[in-house]
Amino acid sequence: MIIGHPHGGCNLTKKERKLIKTINSWRGLMAVAVVLFHCGVGWIYNVAVSGVTFFFISSTFLLAMRHPFERLSAREYGRFSLSHALRLYPLHWLGLALLIAIATVFTGEKIDWGGTALSAMLLHSWSPVHDIHYGLNPVAWYLCALLFCYLAYPLTARWLGRWSLRYKAALAVVLAIVLGAILLPLDIPHREAVFVNPLSHVLDIVAGLTLAHLCHALKQRFPQVSYRTATVIEASALLLLAAVITVNISTTWIRPWEDVIIWLLPQGAILLALAWLNGQEGSIGRALMCRPLQWLGSISFEMYVLQFVAFRLFGYVVSPLAGHLGLHIYDQLAWFALPLLIPIAWLVNRCFTRPVNRIIQRKFSTT
Repeated sequence: MIIGHPHGGCNLTKKERKLIKTINSWRGLMAVAVVLFHCGVGWIYNVAVSGVTFFFISSTFLLAMRHPFERLSAREYGRFSLSHALRLYPLHWLGLALLIAIATVFTGEKIDWGGTALSAMLLHSWSPVHDIHYGLNPVAWYLCALLFCYLAYPLTARWLGRWSLRYKAALAVVLAIVLGAILLPLDIPHREAVFVNPLSHVLDIVAGLTLAHLCHALKQRFPQVSYRTATVIEASALLLLAAVITVNISTTWIRPWEDVIIWLLPQGAILLALAWLNGQEGSIGRALMCRPLQWLGSISFEMYVLQFVAFRLFGYVVSPLAGHLGLHIYDQLAWFALPLLIPIAWLVNRCFTRPVNRIIQRKFSTT
């Protein structure tokens, strides 16, 4: 697959405009890791945290593939920003509505309507207050940061469009150092408040643009890669992730940097390998091309956004019902979350997300 040139137009074929399949599957696996961690599976923490980094840089990478923005008019910026924002809000509002309904019907808990209103507008993760930037749907901070990335991407891509690869990489390093300098002296709650703040993810935008440029350069220099070589490249990227996780578990010296650069390196390497080898995958890439993983990747966004809906349903509906039948599963969320969440995500994807996206696509294709 030819990645759109960082300095040129978006001359992609219909096939190339589709989401890179191996990236889609890897996103699905990372979404599963995040869900399991939120279920209390502690050993998967490092994979889950690194997966969030992959979500951000892969989103920017794919935007750079489709929308290089060599030139940018106010009209183009408005269309791009509005069309991408409209893909976030409907699912987010559905998740909020379900969580409010569950809280109202089953618990009667008092809802912070001010914080919920900020969340509904995807403004809540700008707040340093823990109960606001996590709020009713704790994972929605990601949507707020992603919305900022969508708004900032065209301007950043236009600004960096003519920069050489080395200057883009240097800027990414400088941003990592600055972010690290801000995070290092902070305790965990304050580190989290900085990390969920959308401004922290300017680094991810620059990293995604840099990887897109590097991928194009590799494609130009090495247009053909053998199956064996592709397998070695894919395995090396995964081994890098495993190595960083091992070091992070066994030592403390890189832990203060885990919100900054250590996950950018291995997940960036995985993203680069999957994109570079798209169409000439090795054994790992071919495994990621299997239909079950492709299907999992297709509902990964719904899985991520609706995971706390599934958790609440388990806590207030499934486990009490099982208890009445003599099955004590109150503390077994990790076993039941995915079997509950995956059908919900599939149903929402098929009956809600797809129809909404078709409406948005028709609207912006005719205006």
